[in-house]
Amino acid sequence: MTEEKALGLLGLAHRAGAIASGAMQVEKALLSGRCKLLLVAVDTAAETKKQLAAVTLRTGVPSLSALTKLQMGTAVGKSPKAALAVTDQGFAGAIRRMLCKDDG
Repeated sequence: MTEEKALGLLGLAHRAGAIASGAMQVEKALLSGRCKLLLVAVDTAAETKKQLAAVTLRTGVPSLSALTKLQMGTAVGKSPKAALAVTDQGFAGAIRRMLCKDDG
């Protein structure tokens, strides 16, 4: 399943230092231009989604909502995460392709 591969790739990206997690780190990556893809958990609160959408619209960063908070947190070895910022273009593209395959 492509979702499982994407989770494995998230873990690899985290070990490579290409993931920002936690509200402050994600915001910092977005505003500094380092974020290449924002992953927002499907079970994130509506207000948080709205705030993140506003930032991605302003910065032009692509975002994707395809995993749960628990899946994202587990993939990077942390507690559940509402959002993850992928800071490497290669990882961002690969994760995006894997997660978008399920949609089409």
